[in-house]
Amino acid sequence: MRCSRKPARWAVVRIDPPPPKRSLKPIVQALPTGARLLRIYKPKQHGSTACGFRFEGPFSRFDHHDLGQRRGIHYSALTLSGCVVEVFGDTGVIEVEGCRLALLRTSRPLQLLDLRGHGAMRAGSVAALAATADRDLSQQWSRYFYGALTFDGLLYSNAHNSETAVALYERAEDAISCEHNHALGPSWLRSRLQQIASDHALVMI
Repeated sequence: MRCSRKPARWAVVRIDPPPPKRSLKPIVQALPTGARLLRIYKPKQHGSTACGFRFEGPFSRFDHHDLGQRRGIHYSALTLSGCVVEVFGDTGVIEVEGCRLALLRTSRPLQLLDLRGHGAMRAGSVAALAATADRDLSQQWSRYFYGALTFDGLLYSNAHNSETAVALYERAEDAISCEHNHALGPSWLRSRLQQIASDHALVMI
């Protein structure tokens, strides 16, 4: 007997725009005083600083900028590998020239909306929000989160290796300070970067 084959289907998760259509039970995580955050940035190319918030946009995933309002965003991660894949994951090439690595510390507890795992559904969306290529949609959700709830930023799983990333709103501008700030290329960092490159199939220049 010959069985007909059905055409394959792509598994797609629908991400509706805000506001959510169900009641919310958001998970808010407290990042304690003295918590460590890591940030890779390019001061010459983008005028960025270790603790600086970007008030232009929206450009990136969870930018919540809104015309006529002073809104700033600051992206960081909890691990070096999380930083590296967020900055270099799209190109697949780790280019250390001109980049700096900052170790930041929190000076007060930060209240962060948790979008990892089932946290995204409890906040009204789905976990795929942190990985969607539709930046306009994820920015809409960030503006909704910013306006609907009072907290300092977002915890989410980055789109490259699912490690935890942090997006801080300007409400946290007074809450971070830079403890160490290094060029990304010195020899003592190179072995760690090479291991991250090997683990994630990246090329290191």
